[in-house]
Amino acid sequence: MESQGQRQSYRGQAQAAQEHNKQDREKELSQEAKRQAEEAKNKTSETAQQAKEKTQSTMSQVKDKAAQAAEEARRKAQEAAEKGKETTQAGKEKTSGILQQTGETMRNVAQGAADAVKSTIGMGKKDDQDDPLYKGTAPATTRTNTGTTGAPGTGNYQGNRNC
Repeated sequence: MESQGQRQSYRGQAQAAQEHNKQDREKELSQEAKRQAEEAKNKTSETAQQAKEKTQSTMSQVKDKAAQAAEEARRKAQEAAEKGKETTQAGKEKTSGILQQTGETMRNVAQGAADAVKSTIGMGKKDDQDDPLYKGTAPATTRTNTGTTGAPGTGNYQGNRNC
């Protein structure tokens, strides 16, 4: 039969073996946890790298589209400016012509008014043939004392004769 000492020795050995197995298991679990943590870290790193690449690609596309939109806006603004410039130039030319015509009309009206005033106060033209108001009218006749018409003071006047 086994002695109590041997039983205790077996128990001690069994406890030691259990303790050793427990430590081995903890080691294995620790190593497994480390391996899983490393895998998770690697997977997270890969996912982050993919997200980074996708973000860079998207940002590149956004930048390209923004550059295209900016170029299109610049081109349209330049076209609008050119059209505005052309419209302004045409307006200036039209306005210039209208102002010139208006100026000539006003000058003619003022000249006509000045001529009318001069004529009224006796400072008008002596030669009415140049006056547009008198065009087409018969020229005025003047009487001269040449001595042949029988005007008084010519000696041919019949009223002075006593015959």
